[in-house]
Amino acid sequence: MTHLPAEPRPYAAPYGATAQRPSWPSLPAHVRALVEERLGQPVAEAVSQGGGFTNGFASRLLLADGSRVFVKAVSRLGSPEVFSSYQQEILVARALPEHVPATKLRWVLEQEDWLMLAFDDVAGRTPQRPWQPEELRAVLDMLTPLATAMTPAPAGLPKLDTTADLDRDFSFWRRLFAGDVSADPQLVGARWLRRLEDLAALESDWAKLAAGQTAVHFDMRDDNLLITDDGRVLVCDWNWLALAAPWVDLVGLLVSVYGDGLDAEVILADHPLARGVEPRAISSLLSAMAGYFTEAAARPAFPNSPWMRTHQAWWRDATLSWLALRLQL
Repeated sequence: MTHLPAEPRPYAAPYGATAQRPSWPSLPAHVRALVEERLGQPVAEAVSQGGGFTNGFASRLLLADGSRVFVKAVSRLGSPEVFSSYQQEILVARALPEHVPATKLRWVLEQEDWLMLAFDDVAGRTPQRPWQPEELRAVLDMLTPLATAMTPAPAGLPKLDTTADLDRDFSFWRRLFAGDVSADPQLVGARWLRRLEDLAALESDWAKLAAGQTAVHFDMRDDNLLITDDGRVLVCDWNWLALAAPWVDLVGLLVSVYGDGLDAEVILADHPLARGVEPRAISSLLSAMAGYFTEAAARPAFPNSPWMRTHQAWWRDATLSWLALRLQL
């Protein structure tokens, strides 16, 4: 694994502290009472998790008997989008096969407008950033058996979007090339505007070239991963599961690897999931992702997620930089 000549891209958001979440004491008293009743004992300590970009409650709870549990909670009235994503997460977590490397759902409570989820609390941490070679290798090694376990999509999963279903969300370059008023040319530098036709053509193929029958995570990044104290890698937050080719999560992960200054091309060439994949398919997906992040990073800030746009801008730049290398720009 060799470093690229280019310097790593500094990540401006505070790593591990991007979320603004309610603390345990700030939850409504009746919600805390419901959780403790379901747990069968009081909460002695709560440590809020600062990673991610939603404003739902997410804390590791130490219970009176010394055991631990990870609990998430959200109000439908306060955060309807997060509420919907937690509902999807429940459906997926209940259907994941036992051998899939994921944190295990214990129970769910729903009362009035509140949804509460409890997972096994895992002794571990998210990978370090910039990526460290040993941790990165462990994650890369996990991806192949994960793809095998999720191909075909396990029975019991909710109906999943296909790449064709998602195509509208990844259509920025085509809309810009067609003069669609929904795509702003001011978001794009001159170098990319000169290659707009090529980008639109690449993007137009992504849904076809990335199609498949694997249930992919579709949000494979470091803050959705846990490296346990015994060296296992677990995948968290299965909110965006979709049907696609088994290499899609690998490419999505490698954007952050490239942005951190490691040679993603060498890793890609060596990884089992990428063997036999057309180079155009990889570039096509990167083009679609670059357009998505270019547009998303320019949207108004989320009041409850102040670092979301900064995060998306970093992914925009990393994706465009890797794409430029592949297109020899």
